[in-house]
Amino acid sequence: MVSEFPEGELSVTPESAPADEVIALASFDDLYRDEYEPMVRLARGLVDAPEIAEEIVQDAFARVYERWSRLDHPGGYLRTAVVNGARSELRKREVRRRIGLRPFIPPQPEDRDYLHDALHQLSPRQKTALVLRFYADMTEREIAQAMGVRPGTVKSATSRGLAELRKVVEQ
Repeated sequence: MVSEFPEGELSVTPESAPADEVIALASFDDLYRDEYEPMVRLARGLVDAPEIAEEIVQDAFARVYERWSRLDHPGGYLRTAVVNGARSELRKREVRRRIGLRPFIPPQPEDRDYLHDALHQLSPRQKTALVLRFYADMTEREIAQAMGVRPGTVKSATSRGLAELRKVVEQ
């Protein structure tokens, strides 16, 4: 059975699904509607190609959907999945660079975002900490959990990242 939401989005629910599954699916739809854009912004801050950022977010939502009934905090799981997906993409790029394959060069829009350019000159850890702090508005504890590090590591990565970002911007 397919039902249409007021905004024109579609929700697919099996006709034979029990009522509690339909409620759970509606909750997933709410999560998707509320978190899609913020998660794309987060992924875009971590990887420099909007198309790849959208793929990472779609993959993260697919993982949340598969585990929906077992998740206590689907929003936190989603955010962690997006961060891990972005980190995985950056690792793949680094491997390609090391073995001499043609590096990924994202398409440059005509109206360049110089802050994104500056962020991508930071180390992956510093960039991740800054993006999670200022784009996703996460606390140090949430960032530490998403990155799989201690809060002290987040503090130092944020501090060093901001200092490095100042140098890059002032050039």
